[in-house]
Amino acid sequence: MEQWLIDGSGVSKYDTEEQELFLYQHMRTKGGVIYHLKEHLQLLDSTSVKLFGQPSALTERAINESCKNLITRGGYSETATHIIELRLWQSGRYQLRVIETSLYKEFSLRVMRPKAMVAEGCNYPFSQPTSAALAMVNFMRQTALTEQCQIAICLGENQAVLSVDGATPIVIHGTEITIGESVTSVYSNIVATALKQLPNHTTTIRPILLSELERADELFYADARGITAVGSLGDIHYSDSVAYAVSKKIVLKK
Repeated sequence: MEQWLIDGSGVSKYDTEEQELFLYQHMRTKGGVIYHLKEHLQLLDSTSVKLFGQPSALTERAINESCKNLITRGGYSETATHIIELRLWQSGRYQLRVIETSLYKEFSLRVMRPKAMVAEGCNYPFSQPTSAALAMVNFMRQTALTEQCQIAICLGENQAVLSVDGATPIVIHGTEITIGESVTSVYSNIVATALKQLPNHTTTIRPILLSELERADELFYADARGITAVGSLGDIHYSDSVAYAVSKKIVLKK
């Protein structure tokens, strides 16, 4: 439905569907081809069934063609890696937009080592890739800045870690690797698979408590930007040895 709005440039129409809940995926693309597109669409499809009661009608062919058109008509570099956001509404309408051009050619360990803060009582669904979760991640990042931090570690009931900067927490204690299970993500799944292949390490997928972060050797997470190793949480400082090692084992597929 169209309605009217007024801003500095005058009166114009706007689409009220833009204000409705949408599903999303952040995806890496190079040369107009999206990496792991099949997995991204499968996640959107299952979420659409859960929330909208019907599967999406998105196809790999249609999204790839839209992506190539976006890169070409937008004048984006064909050789750079871009992160695009795919939005899907209940009506079936979708949008693709470039939200970032990556500094990294490959899916790798990022240079930044963010300082984290703890946010308690975050009882909202990070597990579903919706606009509500996206807005909350942005809100928590802004909240972290007021505490001289860059990211937030969100806790639910019983001090359970729901997310780190909106992503699945991954904790290292010596040779023990623990991966959280509260956030469903293509990139977390890719990293989890690679972690299981590291020699001399054991990997477990289960809920993670705040107390485990306080005695961890490493804390990191993965999203479309790559792998991010948390630098510190209060007086606790983390290393990034396993994060670096696993980043060298990951090659994204088109």
